[in-house]
Amino acid sequence: MDEVMQIVLRDRVYYDASGGGITLSGGEPTLQFEFCKALLRAAREHNIHTCLDTSGHDGEEDFAELLPLVDLFLYDYKLTSSESHLRWTGAGNELILSNLEFLYRSGAAIILRCPILPGINDSQEHLEGIAALNRKYPRLRGVEILPYHDIGLYKFGLLGMDPPPLNTSVPTQEEQLHYKQVLSGLGVRTTS
Repeated sequence: MDEVMQIVLRDRVYYDASGGGITLSGGEPTLQFEFCKALLRAAREHNIHTCLDTSGHDGEEDFAELLPLVDLFLYDYKLTSSESHLRWTGAGNELILSNLEFLYRSGAAIILRCPILPGINDSQEHLEGIAALNRKYPRLRGVEILPYHDIGLYKFGLLGMDPPPLNTSVPTQEEQLHYKQVLSGLGVRTTS
């Protein structure tokens, strides 16, 4: 952890000038909970802004411990239907929604990040689910629509694995505009 903080502190001037800081991302950074917590604590001790990019799939007790160490949560919302969430991610979304509720009630700063994959979660139902969360949590710092990209698929080959059988494609500019227009019509102002 000390090695990482030495690297982080090299950019201190940039953070101070830009208002930026560190973002713990992954995969899921809370899978390495103790390291994640120690790094966030060290950044906090140096007055560096902290951000946690999370799927929300961890125990509430872990989020309770991290809450005072995180300035901003980038919180993934992949699928409205728990059945679809289970099918595509291997887990339902109940824990994710419960943790979102916990963080919101606790006063956390949250940006809801919504990756959109054509043919998988670009349905009217899911877009309405995003809008429903936006209404339920009016203090969200924003809603980001993240278009699917296939940049990371090569990593499966590096790991000797086959990529997942996704029947999707990178959305066109027109499709991305359509998602944002639908959400705008539902009262959601997207930040991306």
